[in-house]
Amino acid sequence: MRVSLTILLTICCAVTYAQDTTHHPPDSMKVRDLNETVVIGYGVVKKRDLTGAVYTIKKDVIMQAPVANPLESLQGRVPGMDITRSSGAPGAGADVLIRGTRSIAGGNGPLYIIDGLQGGSMSYLNPSDIESVEVLKDASATAIYGSQGANGVVIITTKKGKPGKTKVSYNGYYGANGYTQYPAPRMGESYLQLRREAWRASLNPGETLPDDATIFANQGEYDAIQKGQWVNWVDLLMHNSTQQSHSVSVSGGTDKTKAFMSFGYYRENGALKYTNLTRYSVRLNLDQEISRFAKAGIQSQINYTSLNKRKDPMSVALSTTPLGVPYDAYGNVNVYPVAGNTNTISPLTDDRGPTVATDQTIGATVFMNGYLDVTPVKGLTFRSNFGTFLSFNRDGIFQAATSLNRASDATSYTSITNGNTRFYNWDNVLTYNLNKGDHAITITALSSYTHKDADTSSASGVKQVLGTQLFYNLDATEATSRKHQSTYKGAATMSYAARINYSYKGRYLFQFSERMDGASRLAEGHKWAGFPSVSAGWRVSDEPFMRNARNLDDLKLRVTYGVAGNSAISEYGTQSGLTQANNISFGEVPASGYVFNSTIGNTNLGWELSATTNVGLDMSFLNSRINASIDAYNTKTTKLLLLRSLPVSTGVSSVYQNIGSTNNKGIEIALNTVNIAHKHFKWTSTITFTTNRERIKSLVGNKDIIDKETNSLLLGHPVHSFYTYQKRGIWQTNEADKAAALTMGGTAFKPGSIKLADVNRDSVINDADRKYLGSTVPKWSIGWQHTFNYRAFDLGIFVVARWGQMIYGEFLGRYNAGGENGGPAFVNYWTPENPTNDYPRPKKSTKFSDYAGYQSMLYINGSYFKLKNITLGYTLPHAVSNRLSIENLRVYATAANIFTKARSHLLKYYDPERGGAESSPLSKQVVVGLNVDF
Repeated sequence: MRVSLTILLTICCAVTYAQDTTHHPPDSMKVRDLNETVVIGYGVVKKRDLTGAVYTIKKDVIMQAPVANPLESLQGRVPGMDITRSSGAPGAGADVLIRGTRSIAGGNGPLYIIDGLQGGSMSYLNPSDIESVEVLKDASATAIYGSQGANGVVIITTKKGKPGKTKVSYNGYYGANGYTQYPAPRMGESYLQLRREAWRASLNPGETLPDDATIFANQGEYDAIQKGQWVNWVDLLMHNSTQQSHSVSVSGGTDKTKAFMSFGYYRENGALKYTNLTRYSVRLNLDQEISRFAKAGIQSQINYTSLNKRKDPMSVALSTTPLGVPYDAYGNVNVYPVAGNTNTISPLTDDRGPTVATDQTIGATVFMNGYLDVTPVKGLTFRSNFGTFLSFNRDGIFQAATSLNRASDATSYTSITNGNTRFYNWDNVLTYNLNKGDHAITITALSSYTHKDADTSSASGVKQVLGTQLFYNLDATEATSRKHQSTYKGAATMSYAARINYSYKGRYLFQFSERMDGASRLAEGHKWAGFPSVSAGWRVSDEPFMRNARNLDDLKLRVTYGVAGNSAISEYGTQSGLTQANNISFGEVPASGYVFNSTIGNTNLGWELSATTNVGLDMSFLNSRINASIDAYNTKTTKLLLLRSLPVSTGVSSVYQNIGSTNNKGIEIALNTVNIAHKHFKWTSTITFTTNRERIKSLVGNKDIIDKETNSLLLGHPVHSFYTYQKRGIWQTNEADKAAALTMGGTAFKPGSIKLADVNRDSVINDADRKYLGSTVPKWSIGWQHTFNYRAFDLGIFVVARWGQMIYGEFLGRYNAGGENGGPAFVNYWTPENPTNDYPRPKKSTKFSDYAGYQSMLYINGSYFKLKNITLGYTLPHAVSNRLSIENLRVYATAANIFTKARSHLLKYYDPERGGAESSPLSKQVVVGLNVDF
């Protein structure tokens, strides 16, 4: 309701300003907007003739926020597209869903099409190289891609050269990251009091609390307390980090030859020492007119990346005792910071240098797509695209005996892995356009072939003789420990499709398509399936009875229906493989035997199918001062590809089967307004709103599949749901009798313990009382961009919110219930004098996992509101820049992740966009940048 009121107020605000302002946009704005071309599958269409649910993001929006991964620039700007950053580590990707999760097996991420080539990734691209991004959401829009487009399609078009003067552009920025939102460790008196309280809770009636020398008698601990040797490990580990990006592009050409070339450099230093990402890129786009009826071109990019990472020590920093001497007199890290205690290793141990802990990945990617476009007769076009994506990488790991990863083994470990991936895509597209009177028809026929294979080889060993050799000399490891292995996997698809677009008077729009897909992953006799779609559009505003509609510029109704498929199982999931077993012998003579792989084949496995109905409405008012689109959809997915568990008696553990169904329903709203448009001042707003409801409708035997808290599949709930006990608070002193009447594992509850919901009201807490708690799916999400322009200054404010989702908070389980070692300072635990409902009473020699129903405390409401970024820019007046032979010059400053407000007070010191993980937290960021065109 609040969101609806906000949108309504914005519309009213825009209408009010539009009526008051004296500088109206010209009527041609309406015509220009409707005649803009939108890239769809294997073609383009005018915006006015679009019938599917397609959302376009232009280059100026992509460049509003300085980001390394262009996907992050789309966050909150596309209705129905849910994007969150996967972590705060250098080179971290983004998690993307379009219209939710509908499949259980395989990924639910969209298909990316870069300049016509499938299978790439936006993370390889420089944001400044992108011309536009189209997001295809409904089955009518994605059906031309068949099974590859089952989870939505993102089409990226990069920049091309234009005839005329050669243009040189520079885009760069430098920024600092810091002020990470992360729980502080418990220290000082707070740490002492927790241990004392844990001992007090363990006393028998009449016993008195011993002195501190007894309570803190752990090896070296009491002496460190007496000397005041408190250590905040989190602060010592986290450093302000930096990132910088520089790209130079050159574009131009003639009527026959057009070229665009760019060079990019990106560097990000992580918050942890020795973590960083360096990336170099070169792009060349070339278009050549061969004759008046033929042209050819190539789009290409080469990337080189070096990524250094390490084991994330944040969980250790929260749980290690906050005492000791972190550095010696020479500034070197003390591996054992508490004097006399060799059981507690310093969280800083990996900070000692790359010869202690190294995990380096270097790689190169080659993207190349060539095309030939032939127009033998007017209206008939044949286009052939052949593209390839090649990836080569090497991952080397060395961990010393005193590194965090090897502390318990006390031996070094080294490994090296080489991987090569090859992807090929060949499309042939025939298009025929015919316009005759009131009739316009476009016929598209195509074939598409894809092939992907990958091979890896790896070797490892322990007890490296010389640590400075890292992973470069495995011959120096212990001979009996050396292991090596190699793998190969490959898959291919073949597709044929046809599409017909028909328009009558530009008022009545129809589209029909059919695609046949064959996938090598599926079983013989089940590899092929057809995916039809149909859509219709009615431009209501063009009807005679609408001519007198006041302030209405455009009104279009869209209705679509289509079917998409999914074959996203492992490459050989329908086949039964064998694995060598070495536990066979004839007497004293060992022998090799073979057993089936844990997943057995299924010769009847076929396609998963998703049928989507979409109803959309596009509106424009007041000379395009207000533009809005609303889409409502319903997706039914059947024949789910499910990796089903099998009884132990079968000798195998699982099998892929077509069992079950899901249902996704949602509403998407996009609203663009020009609130004020005076000569020197302009204010525009963009709001996107999404609500999505996911449900599992049927499963094996029409029963829930109960696994772990995070892996259970529950009928009537989303795929990614949480299932465990429900916390109702903490038992209070005045509830002692009620608590005693409830037992778990034969033990009665008492004041200070976790109060759990007795779902079946039998006074016993057991597995029968576990229930659905929530899901990672938000009830709604919103993005709100405001842009202000005053003369040469521009100000952008962008807000995002995800509301109603639940997260699994790993750090919430770091409560040091026994008072031993460390824990987060924010934990508010119960005592008779502090009757909180947050955490149970501490108790000596007790771990958090010892509490009955402790799992219930790890799942909390993850709703949040975030001021994502604020950008202030200044563009040099053209009168000045022209004298300097500069076409355009803009300087700007951006602050990102500035303010986050979480619904739960337990997330006060944590950015919930991270999803609850305690590793690689997200940071605030300040960036200054420069854009120059010559």
